[in-house]
Amino acid sequence: MTEEQKLFSEFNSATAADWEHKAQKDLRETSLENLTWQTYENIDVKPYYSKEDIAGLPFVQHQPGQFPYLRGRKTNDNSWENIQEISVSGDGRKAIDKATDALTRGADGIYYVVQQQELFDLEYLVRRIDLSKYTVSYAVTEQPDCFLQRLYTELQKCGISHHNLKGFINFDPVSVKSKINHEEGRGIIKTLDLTKDSPEFYGITVNGTSFSSIGASVTQEIAYTLSAAVTYIDKLTTAGEPLESVLRNVQFVMALGTNYFFEIAKLRALRLLWAAVIEAYQAKPELAANLRIHSVTSSWYQTTLDPHVNMLRTTTEAMAAVISGCDSLTITPFDNTFRHSDEFSERIARNVSVILKEEAYLDKAIDPAAGSYYLEALTNELATKAWKLFKTVEERGGFEAAYEDGFILGTITEISRKKFRNIATGREVLVGTNKYPNPKEVIDYDPEELIQSELFDTTRASYPTEVMRMATELHLRKLQRRPRAIVAVIGETVQRHINATFAQEFFSCAGFETDVQQFSSVEEASDKLESTSAEVVIVSSSEAAYVREFGPRIRNHHAKPTIILADDPQHMKAEMIANGYQEFIFEDCDMSTILDLIQRRLHEGGNQ
Repeated sequence: MTEEQKLFSEFNSATAADWEHKAQKDLRETSLENLTWQTYENIDVKPYYSKEDIAGLPFVQHQPGQFPYLRGRKTNDNSWENIQEISVSGDGRKAIDKATDALTRGADGIYYVVQQQELFDLEYLVRRIDLSKYTVSYAVTEQPDCFLQRLYTELQKCGISHHNLKGFINFDPVSVKSKINHEEGRGIIKTLDLTKDSPEFYGITVNGTSFSSIGASVTQEIAYTLSAAVTYIDKLTTAGEPLESVLRNVQFVMALGTNYFFEIAKLRALRLLWAAVIEAYQAKPELAANLRIHSVTSSWYQTTLDPHVNMLRTTTEAMAAVISGCDSLTITPFDNTFRHSDEFSERIARNVSVILKEEAYLDKAIDPAAGSYYLEALTNELATKAWKLFKTVEERGGFEAAYEDGFILGTITEISRKKFRNIATGREVLVGTNKYPNPKEVIDYDPEELIQSELFDTTRASYPTEVMRMATELHLRKLQRRPRAIVAVIGETVQRHINATFAQEFFSCAGFETDVQQFSSVEEASDKLESTSAEVVIVSSSEAAYVREFGPRIRNHHAKPTIILADDPQHMKAEMIANGYQEFIFEDCDMSTILDLIQRRLHEGGNQ
């Protein structure tokens, strides 16, 4: 299209300075810099992006199917495979029957998580599912070669060629347990040998989910996944496996979180850096196109409270995976945090992917993020920071050494603690968990049994808040009433309202019956609350004198409530504690001590 043929040619082009001038004029007293926010990746996200932000980026002009494959290898459409994950126990016949049904109801393939591979009835699998037609993958915890050899034997018995197998084997000792021993290496080499004539079956899987599931940042996910992959390349080629064979067989399993645009950019940056790794090994550039990316919705952001919100989370996560060009996608059922998923939740999860394809037509456009100033600039920023971190790991001796000396887990823990703190203070929102709770939610499972279960994931973002809510639920079941929190408001100021509202929302999210009561004086408040049953009393007042007087007055309350001040005491903390206050709640406070205190008091009360 020539300059004269441009659409809307009657409008003059605007520079970044023009946009900045206009934005600043509309913002009036607010500085434009105040709208910039910093992420866990130490990226400053600006309020707007322009063509100047992507000037000079070499990949901007690249097309889909071209090296370095940032836009993927697809050239006809953006189709992806809808893969349903199914756990296999015993001989697996029930799981195989479930898979057979799922494949007739929207699933394109199956991902079996095999508990005891020696019991898995592979003969039944081969006879029930056409493995030359459907993508079928397997996660095993040991001896992947033995499992595949059994599968190939059954295929041969039935006269089915293994050449047409589609899927992958997920056996990843490096990402999962930080190292690979000699026997495991031999098993992977045998796996590669078995699959050398199965071009659509991948024998090396690197699980980026091992990092995302414990709270890693996006750049950490990318860098550590690449570093784990390089460990496999070095180990296997040193053992005599051809480099091309190894690179052809690499697949990444990546989780997609709720930070929508960052997750879109993540897979694009990952492909860009994988191409850089291929170049570093001086391999054929086109081998970078063989990288397969299987996406799964994130376990980190899944919640037990108000679990139907998980349907919304997984939908946006799935959209990010699809827009960024994943090869296959698994959407986890919304209820998998607290029970074995049922037919309804599995159908909903399966149909999210179907709707994105059949009704939203997201399979029609390849790399729809192309040309977005923000997403192109963000892809470059993530790639730059992730590559720097990747090189740091290599300088420390590679993935195994960096994991062994605590660097990898240490850096992830630093980020996850920031995330937990931001969720506790309300800076980061988990809808239905730490904000906008469902007051009519009914918990239809045993909270105590769930908390003690080995299957209850304690690494999730929502876990601390959920434990608080479970303590509340146990109190309800033992005493046949919800614990009560009263926010006693004394005086009139804006800040008082902010702290009182924050306290009310926190205890509502924790499952308390929460009541805000207005009082004109300390005398009125203490007199009326003296006869009111409540486990927690939160005092919100603008007058320091009121605050000092209220604690001693309410200390003799017959119910012995936990007394909390809705304010930051700063240098007066010791004085406030002396006056009877046990904790302090305000915006951006660390809620962990309050959570511990309330849980302990509820436990004591429930056992009286």
